Amino acid sequence: MSVRLNETLRTPAFTPAGDKRAAYETYGTSFLTYLARRAAKTQILVPLATLLDRGRPGGPETAAALACLAYYAAAASTTYGTGYRQPNFVNEEEAHERDRETGADITVSNLGKGREIAAEIRTLIPRIGTYTSRERVLGTTIGLRGLGMPAPSTFTFAVSSEGRRAGLVEWSASARGTIVTELAPRLNGSRIRAYGGLDLNGSDGSRGSATLTRDGTCEIRIVDTDGDLIQLHAPLK
Repeated sequence: MSVRLNETLRTPAFTPAGDKRAAYETYGTSFLTYLARRAAKTQILVPLATLLDRGRPGGPETAAALACLAYYAAAASTTYGTGYRQPNFVNEEEAHERDRETGADITVSNLGKGREIAAEIRTLIPRIGTYTSRERVLGTTIGLRGLGMPAPSTFTFAVSSEGRRAGLVEWSASARGTIVTELAPRLNGSRIRAYGGLDLNGSDGSRGSATLTRDGTCEIRIVDTDGDLIQLHAPLK
């Protein structure tokens, strides 16, 4: 196996990040609105317009597109920073948010029954495609590192008809795994962070994995259909 691409991003591909991001996502929000704001990082997916362009020199780069999707799925499922405030768990069926960077529309639907916490997040990225995620919070665990909330999740992406008309190839991908959101106590409040892992699959045959760490990094490994390796090291805060 040869390494075809090994890229490290020095700063997050979205703004704001870190403590300012935690404040935007959690201050004065309901739980569904929190999920919508957490997903408002669609700037990460903008490179898909180039990677999946059927007229791209050398052809579409679908394995790199899978890495791009993995980075977004990880970022859209996590919050990192201090000053976290717990969202309000009010009785609502749906929440909406528009990504300030890209104009993407984000809709979150409540799928929980009774006391169950479950939701679907649907994001439409103009002229590119549709992203959908489903997550279910299993409960709260207590450990030496803080309070953990594991959430088994599935993520899918597909190029939309609008994207195909814009010149993109027909392509889809999925990711599955469990991401744990963790509240870590501090002397001056709580820090929110996450960890977990995802299995990745592209419709072109590319496969891979993504690992999220408590220190706010996402390590992505993709093996393309020729058996070559693509690696992406991306910050989540």
